[in-house]
Amino acid sequence: MKLILASASPRRSELLSIITKKFDVLASDFDENSIVHRGNNSEYVMNIALGKALRTSKFFNSEAIILACDTIVCLKNEVLGKPSNKEDAVRMLNMLSGNKHEVFSGIALYNNVTGKIITDFQSTTVYFSKMSSMQIEDYINTGEAYDKAGAYGIQGKAAIYVEGIEGCYYNVMGLPLSKLVHLFSEMGVNFN
Repeated sequence: MKLILASASPRRSELLSIITKKFDVLASDFDENSIVHRGNNSEYVMNIALGKALRTSKFFNSEAIILACDTIVCLKNEVLGKPSNKEDAVRMLNMLSGNKHEVFSGIALYNNVTGKIITDFQSTTVYFSKMSSMQIEDYINTGEAYDKAGAYGIQGKAAIYVEGIEGCYYNVMGLPLSKLVHLFSEMGVNFN
């Protein structure tokens, strides 16, 4: 049975390859804006992940398990997605500076033959140190901020601003591995 990662994220591919090397990548073209955030962060990311999985499954006739994910950063009830431009990245990093925030990842697994669907989520609390305007500018100039929720990547140069976390580190990167292994087992997927 094929395993399809419905994501263009190189970080998700890298993380999934820790569990298995046997997967194909097909980025989902699901319109994430079609899902309305109604205040429940975990429900929101799971619904987006499921939308991505179901949309991607339309491209397969043979049996496949579709894995899709979505990750958001939340601070004081505001969802921080990927910044749209430099000003947006500056705004987000100023908000995160000196504060704690939550990172939510939704996961969806879909078997396109049996129709079995499993969704779940993981949340992690991240504590950011205070960043000066110059530090924010320097970080944004690395280019790392633009394709990441909350305008930072914990695995990159922003690591020096992360004072600590409560929860799964890999969740902050976009794919909570321990949770995913349990969901694969629940789906009947075995990589041994």
